Amino acid sequence: MVLFRNILLPQKVDLMVDNMYENRISEFEESMADILSALAHHVHPSIVERIQIRNEEERPLFESLFEGKIPISGYLFSGSACVFPGVRRYVSGKGVKRRYNRSFSAIIDDNVFPRHLWCYMAGGLAYSGPSWKKLELSSFELAHVFSHKETELSFEERFFDSFDSSMLPYGDFTCACNIILLPKGTVRPTDNSEALKAIFYKRYIDLYGESPLQGRSGFEHQLVPSWYKKLRWNEPILPADWKVKTDKLLSYRTRKIERAIERDEV
Repeated sequence: MVLFRNILLPQKVDLMVDNMYENRISEFEESMADILSALAHHVHPSIVERIQIRNEEERPLFESLFEGKIPISGYLFSGSACVFPGVRRYVSGKGVKRRYNRSFSAIIDDNVFPRHLWCYMAGGLAYSGPSWKKLELSSFELAHVFSHKETELSFEERFFDSFDSSMLPYGDFTCACNIILLPKGTVRPTDNSEALKAIFYKRYIDLYGESPLQGRSGFEHQLVPSWYKKLRWNEPILPADWKVKTDKLLSYRTRKIERAIERDEV
């Protein structure tokens, strides 16, 4: 007895269909940029300059401390505004955070070290969960303007006349110029839009020049959207006691790194 005579077998289906879900983000990039520029907070250039001066003064100390352990050139070069030299982002959860790891030739971290910068600027104290909340920073998240990972550098190359593709940009992880505050939920668009990346590149250059950038010079301003000049950026805040706060931050960073290097290695 044939039981399944009338069952129709599925026919081959043509999978070529109209694109029902068009990505139209390019139509709204200017509007998004107008919002993000009004929300973003950058470190004041005077604070950056003070960090650059201190880095020059303390370079011999770090050269001695890092000898045979951490390649210093990726962190402290002429013009560097790296706040925590020797610290880089951990990779895929490997290693022990906030300790010196031989396998990485660095102290590795998630986003605790970059948060120290903003806590000191806002309240003159180191980062902790309670201090981040007390200083009303918990409604923000950190965004890096330029990449601090060598695997992500290729996108930036077209924006510079001179670009060293062999550099190790680890210092950008805690570079004072490179860490901005954006309200929670607004960072993601800057990760996925070339135009939005470009406007933050130019804002960086406009505020700080090119000296804090390692291996990148001759910014191609013509690649930035023409509507950049219409954006309403927040002016960086310079606290009345900014010199004291900056010096406290840098004294803290030196002690912190010394302890991390001198502890048992992992």
